[in-house]
Amino acid sequence: MLNGGQHRFRDVIASAIGWWAEAGLDTLADERPRDWLTPPARPAPAHAAPAHPLPAGAAEQAPATPAATLPDGLDGLHALLATGDYAPQAAPPGRRIAPSGTPGAALMIVADMPDADDAATLFAGETATLFDAMLAAMGLDRARAYLAPFSPARAAGRIAPEQGEALAALMRRHIMLAAPSALMIFGDEPARWLIGPEALQNRGGLREVNHEGGRVPAIATFHPRHLRRMPALKASAWADMRLLLGVLGQ
Repeated sequence: MLNGGQHRFRDVIASAIGWWAEAGLDTLADERPRDWLTPPARPAPAHAAPAHPLPAGAAEQAPATPAATLPDGLDGLHALLATGDYAPQAAPPGRRIAPSGTPGAALMIVADMPDADDAATLFAGETATLFDAMLAAMGLDRARAYLAPFSPARAAGRIAPEQGEALAALMRRHIMLAAPSALMIFGDEPARWLIGPEALQNRGGLREVNHEGGRVPAIATFHPRHLRRMPALKASAWADMRLLLGVLGQ
């Protein structure tokens, strides 16, 4: 009850709304005054749509590093990965792991970052045996694949957004120069930066990664270090890997 019991509260509200409606005001537009005669700002022009639709769950990421500043060859890109200051959390040059294997191989494997016990190459520590077995199951070995870290230095915790954008731009150029037929992406960080934020959580399908030269089929799956801790996931990882066998003609 309100006002000495004369009116119910809802009757007071209804009366106030009715008064404004009779005055011609029936929609709340803004709490602040506005010049309604000012033309609206033009929206920013949309980027041109890709020639082919992306698969479900895929997402384009705009390179943070201008393409003109990136190397035009693999040798120059390897040098930048070894010494460049593009990554805020990067370790000293001696602590970085370089790509290995055969550039131009049909399968390019992108790992999130080196393991703590990787010395001179990726998958050289406790994950080596499992990783080599995974390649053998696909009819491959290290000499017939190209291995590249998304971050050549081991980061402490999650990769910061500004670092992820720079690394994604570098990796897209890296993929263009290596020109693989298919990508196998290990770990959440490269998956979310190259495919989309939910790529690994929604794994189980063949995706595509956009790069400067076009698109390449890809899967996002569990890193071997994760499979060592949770062997029950090996069957899911093998199912992911089988999706690439048709692309590779295996």
